[in-house]
Parts: sequence; structure tokens; C-alpha cells
Amino acid sequence: MAHIPTFRLHVVDVHGEVYYGDVRFVAAPAEMGEVGILPGHAPLLSRMRPGELRITAADGSLQILFLEGGMLEVQPYLVSILADASLRVPDIDLKDTEARLQAAQRALSEHTSEMNLLMAEQELKRELAKIQAHQRYQQNLQLGKTDGYDWRRPPLTGIPEINIQDLEE
Repeated sequence: MAHIPTFRLHVVDVHGEVYYGDVRFVAAPAEMGEVGILPGHAPLLSRMRPGELRITAADGSLQILFLEGGMLEVQPYLVSILADASLRVPDIDLKDTEARLQAAQRALSEHTSEMNLLMAEQELKRELAKIQAHQRYQQNLQLGKTDGYDWRRPPLTGIPEINIQDLEE
């Protein structure tokens, strides 16, 4: 049997260690978009947005966590994630999430202060990401996919044409 390369993943949040072990692949919700990480990845430091952390363990099993933001550090054979908070996607409480979502929407409509507006926007993004993660999880359960999600993405549309020469000028 061929050796499958792995790297070490360490995820912690304010409550302590969440995950520690060897993995084949990680997909993380970086601030500017999702980052796929394989062994030997180039060093990277990024803030993270709320979203799903998908982990393919060394044994091939898939684990999914919801992260509420944080920091991501990638080294060739070690990935460290300092999460603001984390939870398993099945543990998302939709009633609580929807209540927080409504509170954030109210705060946005009231425009009480610039700081409250920024906090409400962050809360809104976080709670919407939780709802989307939970919906994707439920859809896959209904399809009988209990070992993970189907992560095939739809084809990209509306991609702007980029002229390299314009960028160089």
C-alpha cells in the first residue's frame, strides 16, 4: 500500500484544544476565500471568516467543524488554527441562530452607532454562515450521505475577463 502524505493540524478555540492529529487535506474559510491545504503547502498567514473547516484525516475520514472566525497559520507540515469559537455542524442550534440573526437585522435597521453597525454586520455574516452550513448538512443527511458532504462546486459563471497587460501598466 502506497504511503499517503500527511501533515499535522492543530485547532484550538477559547475553550481549549478542538482537534489535533495528522490529516491529508484541510479546506479552511480564509478571509479572502476558501483555502485548500495539502502537505507541503507554502507558508501562509490569514484571518478566517465564519464558515466550515473540512478535515480529511489520515485514515480518509471526513470531519467538519464550524468556525466563527480566527487566525490560520500554514507551514509545510503544520497547520495551526486559532478559532474564535467552534462547534460541530450538527450541533448548530437553528432557533438560537435565527434569533441572533433577527437581532442583528434589527440593529442594522436602527443605525444606533457606527460600532454597533459593524458588530451587527459581523453577527449577521456569522449567523448566515451557520444557517448555510446546517442546511448543507441536512440536505446531505436526506440524501443518505452520512460520511460527509458532496463538495463538488457548480461551474463558475460571470467571471470577469482580466487583461494582464492592463494590470502591468
